[in-house]
Amino acid sequence: MFGIGSTELLVILLVGLIVLGPKSLANLSRTIGKVVGEFRRVSTDFQRTLNAEAAAEEQKENMAKMSAEERTQKAQEDMEDAKRTEKLRERQEAAEAKAKAAKEAKAQATTPPQPTPPPDSPLAKALAATHAQAEAATAKEETNASTKSTA
Repeated sequence: MFGIGSTELLVILLVGLIVLGPKSLANLSRTIGKVVGEFRRVSTDFQRTLNAEAAAEEQKENMAKMSAEERTQKAQEDMEDAKRTEKLRERQEAAEAKAKAAKEAKAQATTPPQPTPPPDSPLAKALAATHAQAEAATAKEETNASTKSTA
């Protein structure tokens, strides 16, 4: 990894911890992880595109050498390969979407639910009064807005 040994890496991390502090270092490492992940995704997509272009060029050269029968057979095989590749890509995208949804669901599940006061408590009565005032203010603003728009 860039010619850096474990001792040098440890020294760099200690200096970073001292200079930046634990919170900033954690945020920095999280950001670096995200950037590296995005870079890997982009490079993988670029590599796929390059491989597809190289395969298309190779196929073009091979087609020029084939007879008409061989061309039709090859075209059918290529169509089947393209369908398989598309299905695989759809499965990968679905798996990524599922993983993302699971991650979001886990994040939402870790959020503690809001406690509700008992119905007869003074806090419940105060909350109800506050909600009623907010609804009245919203209704008043809507009435004022509609009066201004008709004028």
